[in-house]
Amino acid sequence: GCDGSVLVSSTPHNKAERDHPDNLSLAGDGFDTVIKAKQAVDAVPLCMNKVSCADILAMATRDVITLAGGPYYEVELGRFDGLRSKDSDVNGNLPEPGFNLNQLNSLFAKNGLTQTEMIALSGANIDMIYVPL
Repeated sequence: GCDGSVLVSSTPHNKAERDHPDNLSLAGDGFDTVIKAKQAVDAVPLCMNKVSCADILAMATRDVITLAGGPYYEVELGRFDGLRSKDSDVNGNLPEPGFNLNQLNSLFAKNGLTQTEMIALSGANIDMIYVPL
């Protein structure tokens, strides 16, 4: 997830989030890029263990949105990496492709988010282009 736990690999005794069917479309090279960025930061002695993979994911997400023509926004840093990753944690936490507006509102509200925040996170409003609900 957003805490970087999606980067944790499965083990013989634990199937991790990244291997849940809903996450199989995530690009493996994206995981590698975040891990390489973390290694590069940690290679600087004064920076070692100061930047989390979760922060790198948040900054990379912001940068991709900006490069795609979306707004630039500040990212609050200081997240801790999740060390626990179970594929069962994905169940019920991601919207299904056929969800209607009420189902989406309910899912996001369960996580403390408003409809406006849901729309922003869904990428439905980029640079004054809005998808009608």
